[in-house]
Amino acid sequence: MEITSKLINDETIIKLSGRLDAAWSSSVDKALQDTIYEGSHRIALDLAQVSYISSAGIRVLVILIKNLKALGGTFRLINASPEVSDVLNLVGFTQLLSTLKQSTVTHAPSNSQPESQILHLADNDYSVYTLDITASQIGQVIGDASLPSHELKMTTLPVNHDSWLIGQGCLGNSPYDTNSGGELLAVSGLAIALPGDAEQADWIQKEQELTPQVGLFHGLNVNGNYRYLLRFGETAGALSLKLSELTKAALEICASDTVSFVALAETAHLIGAVAQLSPEQYPEDFFSFPSIRDRLLFTAEPAYANETCLIIGVISRKPDQLLASQVRPLADDSELSIHAHAGIVPFNPIKKGYIELGDSLDKFMSTQTIRGVLHLLNDDRDGVGVGESYLRRGALWCAPVTFNGENRV
Repeated sequence: MEITSKLINDETIIKLSGRLDAAWSSSVDKALQDTIYEGSHRIALDLAQVSYISSAGIRVLVILIKNLKALGGTFRLINASPEVSDVLNLVGFTQLLSTLKQSTVTHAPSNSQPESQILHLADNDYSVYTLDITASQIGQVIGDASLPSHELKMTTLPVNHDSWLIGQGCLGNSPYDTNSGGELLAVSGLAIALPGDAEQADWIQKEQELTPQVGLFHGLNVNGNYRYLLRFGETAGALSLKLSELTKAALEICASDTVSFVALAETAHLIGAVAQLSPEQYPEDFFSFPSIRDRLLFTAEPAYANETCLIIGVISRKPDQLLASQVRPLADDSELSIHAHAGIVPFNPIKKGYIELGDSLDKFMSTQTIRGVLHLLNDDRDGVGVGESYLRRGALWCAPVTFNGENRV
């Protein structure tokens, strides 16, 4: 089997030559999925030189069509050989193709869906949707990270549709054992946590009348609507962006010194750390060397490449004392400070154009598998640092945020 591809405008033409059977189905499936991973949601498949297709090959095509349909993409079958065309007609493949075409008919934007505009922000171009030009958010700094572990108290908070939380905490409204606290992020009815004594993250999502509750030892809680949606990397082959570039764009578009953001993105790689102890167990010399190696797990090299992530955080220009306890400088010489957590799932492509956060979170969790949780960092150590997180493409919701009475707008 020979597989070749070329990009024409925004459609990828993939040409196959040989037998599309069980022996080659995995290779063809990988080529097709890699095309989606590279950002092409419009695919044409040339089967003129395919002499035979088996059930394994048909399954590959069916999976591709279903994935493209979920992404609002397009699929064309061109130049199918007579042998392949007969088989596809017999199994009803033509009818499946017609459902995809019906689902991708474009319509004029409705009044409820904002139109986008291309804006150049922080040295990069973004498709920007204005969601609510007057929207701003209110935040709280929860707990005190400087307190000794035996003085920590847990605050129980709901994960409502218009709120997000990050910090050290646990799922539910009380610790279920002495080691239950760990890295936590939650937004719009979805909560993800990695307990300090566990290797596997857990999660809970809003179902019917169930509103998830989390316990937060210390961290941030933000409530309110988003002002803008920024889309990045939507062109096939677009360069990956640093997390710092995205957050600087959010600061610029919001014209604010402090901005709240939530991002869903396909990863190039992530850089961060995970606490290996629950906050109740932190010793006073937590950051002492070499013991820190057993207490904090760092990404010694870029991690979680080619996955999909949910990032929640706040970026601030010269934060005051209240917020400063929960943010860290982007780099040693930066006036910007950040606090961001990420939850990672297996690669799950993100639909292009305008998307809703709630619906997108449902798709994000469709695999029901959490690869990991990270407190994102910029490792800018001279000579040995591995840098910061890079994202290929995705969506970022943002709004100005005021913490406990700060005037940041």
